Amino acid sequence: MFLKDRGALAHARAFNARRSDARYVSTIPVTLQRFLRFGPFITRGISLDISIRGMSALVCGTPRVGETVVIELPLVDSRIEMLATVRHSTPSNSGFEFYPLSPTAHAGIHHWICELRRHEESLFPCAYVKALKVGES
Repeated sequence: MFLKDRGALAHARAFNARRSDARYVSTIPVTLQRFLRFGPFITRGISLDISIRGMSALVCGTPRVGETVVIELPLVDSRIEMLATVRHSTPSNSGFEFYPLSPTAHAGIHHWICELRRHEESLFPCAYVKALKVGES
């Protein structure tokens, strides 16, 4: 097979890794309910990070990409259940995108994220000042 060499490498495109919502490291136990052929199946795991639109977690039994699951988070004052779609899945972690949240779930996650942000700002105050300056320009 003959391949014509153009003699020059293509320029790499700029990659923007910014997300629409910030993710915060959070390791709390999660319960994942999957709906398989033989019925609902409950598995346990631990969250790795969370945002208002999704999360990643390490779960027992790798879910399939595109599968719809129910995630239960035990937050400070209550347990929150939310419907999510599996966006990526490997044996080491799985990523979930939440369906539109109920007002209770949205308020609970928002409160949890505010607590995480406040905790991170107290640990790393200089990083937040620099990030704010970069975000303003």
